[in-house]
Amino acid sequence: MMTNALIPQTLSDLLAQERGLGPVRHMDDLQARLQRRSAIARQIQQWEEALRLVQKQSRMLTPLPPLKVIHWARAVQAMPNLVFLEVDTTGLHEDAEIVRLVVLNLREETLLDCLVTPTQQLSRQMVTITGITNVEIKAKGVPVAQALAQLRRVIHGAYVLSYNLEFDVSKLRESVHRHHLDEITIIGEDLMERAMSYLHLSSYPKLEGLCQQLGQPLPPQPHQTALDRARGQIAVLNAIADVAFASPASSALQATDPDHEVADDRSL
Repeated sequence: MMTNALIPQTLSDLLAQERGLGPVRHMDDLQARLQRRSAIARQIQQWEEALRLVQKQSRMLTPLPPLKVIHWARAVQAMPNLVFLEVDTTGLHEDAEIVRLVVLNLREETLLDCLVTPTQQLSRQMVTITGITNVEIKAKGVPVAQALAQLRRVIHGAYVLSYNLEFDVSKLRESVHRHHLDEITIIGEDLMERAMSYLHLSSYPKLEGLCQQLGQPLPPQPHQTALDRARGQIAVLNAIADVAFASPASSALQATDPDHEVADDRSL
């Protein structure tokens, strides 16, 4: 209930005066009361307009990061089995092939970095996006079944964070089905969705943009690799846990062109 202390003094005085009067005694008394009631209405209107302005200013305040997301990040940081996954592919299409699998732990130690031999060479665009050359794949690439077996061993019993986990899981699922292999079980969460919640974003933020905002920019393409992006994921998680982002939603973070979201989901 609103107390008198919150009401402007002049309005409070007029209200008190009106409340203290008995029945109307004559015309002059009525006219005086009507004038006071009109003054009360005007002051209430002014007060309401001022309140609306304050409410508008309040709504325009910079959003604060949700405590729920910060607590989540700190809890995940403390998990001894936490790993970060990056999956590079030949594209976004359903028959796109995996060309690199990378898994790091929170200390940025490489648990897996495996080039995979696709059935066709990488296009010039994909060489730029993935930072992988066809020469490297020819020299170091392994069959996809071997690569997936290594991934299966590395993430067994692990809690997996990935930037757009849905994309990575779908590409892994397509690959095991295509080659008639056992399913790969991934238990974890999507770091991109958590970053969206933290920054109050309505569309997918670029990992590259988040890292730039943190002052830890990823190398420019074609020198940016899955290893760099995995380290970028670690930086984002640590920034959420430490409340280290300088400001929330920025248009520079939005991934507006899906044609550029290749090879490694929406992180480019």
